Amino acid sequence: MFSSKLSALVCISTLLLTPLVLANCPTWTNDHAEQEINTLRQRIADWDRSYHRDASSPVADEIYDQAHEQLQAWQQCFVDGSTSAPASSALNSARGSVELPFSQMGLRKLSEPQLKQWMQQHNDLWIQPKVDGVAVTLVYKSGQLTQMLSRGNGLAGKNWLAHAPVIPAVPQQLATLHNTVTLQGEFYLQQTQHIQAQKGANNARSQVAGLLNRTTLSAAEGATIGLFVWEWPDGPATMLERLTELQGLGFTDSLTYSQPIETFAQAKHWRQHWYNSALPFASDGVVLKQNLRAINYPRSAYPPSWAVALKYPLQQALTSVTDVSFNIGRSGRITPIAQLKAVSLADKTIRKVSLGSLARLKKLALNKGDHVAIALSGHAIPQLKEVVWRSPQQQPIELPNADNYHALSCWQASSDCQQQFLARLNWLGDKKTLHMSGIGAQTWQALIKADYITRLTDWLALSAEDLAKLPGFATKRSQRTEQTFTQAKRQPFKRWLKALGVPPAVTVKAADNWQVLAALTEQEWQQQRYLSRKHAQQAWAFFQHPEVQAIALNLQQHAINGF
Repeated sequence: MFSSKLSALVCISTLLLTPLVLANCPTWTNDHAEQEINTLRQRIADWDRSYHRDASSPVADEIYDQAHEQLQAWQQCFVDGSTSAPASSALNSARGSVELPFSQMGLRKLSEPQLKQWMQQHNDLWIQPKVDGVAVTLVYKSGQLTQMLSRGNGLAGKNWLAHAPVIPAVPQQLATLHNTVTLQGEFYLQQTQHIQAQKGANNARSQVAGLLNRTTLSAAEGATIGLFVWEWPDGPATMLERLTELQGLGFTDSLTYSQPIETFAQAKHWRQHWYNSALPFASDGVVLKQNLRAINYPRSAYPPSWAVALKYPLQQALTSVTDVSFNIGRSGRITPIAQLKAVSLADKTIRKVSLGSLARLKKLALNKGDHVAIALSGHAIPQLKEVVWRSPQQQPIELPNADNYHALSCWQASSDCQQQFLARLNWLGDKKTLHMSGIGAQTWQALIKADYITRLTDWLALSAEDLAKLPGFATKRSQRTEQTFTQAKRQPFKRWLKALGVPPAVTVKAADNWQVLAALTEQEWQQQRYLSRKHAQQAWAFFQHPEVQAIALNLQQHAINGF
């Protein structure tokens, strides 16, 4: 069982797991499940120690939350005592020594459809931003602050009262006639013009958690902590009365950031508004609550029924790697693609992400089963940010041999050259080269599958009658394809060279033909064509390569311009 003082500070987001989560239980053996659960539990414990000891933030808050959610889900899936700790174990380990006068068991996080249904069953509602911070209970007796309690396990926590004198946001005294005032709220990192949609959380919660976990706080550190009071459980009956009195007591943000609503459209409006507005705190969603609460059981071990949360869209999503495939381009460049367990991010379903290069794949040391953080770039392109934790059952990925793929490899169809050869054919038909309109990967693949093409220019010999024998090639398509091939044959020498993949540094003159260029030595490429030594070597290697020379001979036989 992992132990964590930070767990006393943060909100465990999955006290109640949805049927959908449980329906997605992995098909693991008990031994495998035990390994996975213990690995994740240890990872979370490591993060917690970093927060406590160094006040550092080794992982984004929302990834931390999702990891907790994943642990809860796995523990619900595998209930055998040898593989599963109770779902409440994280909370129990966070228990402090002081009982809370009113429980803080967190809120149910609903999807939009679930929220619509909830709103149909509840009325007289208010909405507030869900401040992304550390939950706290303040207890005043006869106006004097007597307790400042951490959330702990929701029923008992630590008394942080020693920190109160250096946190200006916490009044030491209240001008009130109430004998007892119990306030529930959120400590947050004070920010200037913080726009959640642009800046995200910036690990603001973990920074506050790190400060509160210290034995002592300096005045400068305490001044960075703000307080948002979101509930007064022993206060006036109605929301408006509570907010008005809170404002009179000096807690002005409570009224400023609370709005009455009636419809789901209004809820979405305020969620979007606060997500895109400059606020003094980070937030991770909105909270909807009833005007009149049901506090009949002040120390319930369950989330309240009269309040729920709707989270903001995630900026990073946690998922796992199911495999890694490799795209090989016409130049031989190898691009690893991580195949992912499908995850939603900003209304997109992400199933794969490019890793850019073999070098990055090796640096990540990625294996099947590893759990990773995914984000979207400014152009909404998925990016793998980091490996969050590794699977205990390492499944190494077989890498292609990079030495086998380069600018002069794969001129013929073969099992190892399928991707690069197809990429060469696609480039042949590109509008920048031979401009074969309507001829794409599907056509080339059909020709390769039928053994009509094994070399790059075999298509030059195909007729409409040949094409008509292929499945899916009706008479009109066959004739149209033959016509496109015929037009490609008439393209000028310069376009043909580009289509074959001549090095970009080579400039073709009006009087040039294949024989002229193929006769140039490396030294002549430098002296007569003004190429650098590196580019001269590339040009000479291209024109002298046996496969390229064989293609040039074939083009000469078909009377292609310049050959």
